[in-house]
Amino acid sequence: MSSEQTDLLQVVIGGREVLIRSSEIREVVRPLPLTRVPMGPDHILGLANIHGQIVSVIDVVKVSSLSAISSDGSSSKARFLVLRHPVMHVAVWVDEVKRLRKVETRLLKPTKSSSDTVHDIDIDGSRFALLDTGKLFH
Repeated sequence: MSSEQTDLLQVVIGGREVLIRSSEIREVVRPLPLTRVPMGPDHILGLANIHGQIVSVIDVVKVSSLSAISSDGSSSKARFLVLRHPVMHVAVWVDEVKRLRKVETRLLKPTKSSSDTVHDIDIDGSRFALLDTGKLFH
């Protein structure tokens, strides 16, 4: 009997291994120049023109319970993850995109409160932070 699986993109944010459901990501792009937003909130790194669309690029560490271990925002491995949302145009800055993982859906049950944007999960003996991008917009 086969169990249902979910595709997760494994990325590094602030030195931490993070998983994001691939269904929540519209595309992955190389970082583009950012236009700062004067007097904007700290979590907005700036605005980027992605395929002619103005996209807010956010720092997930500042709007979630994800704590940074380290950060190398200047890395050549950094990427923007443009998120799927019916109204907003938002991208998340990640330090590195590692790989796509197929994970049994039953393993994605959070160990913390379901109201949180980040849940710790164990997969194959390793602990990951699972980011729920939908909760970033609330």
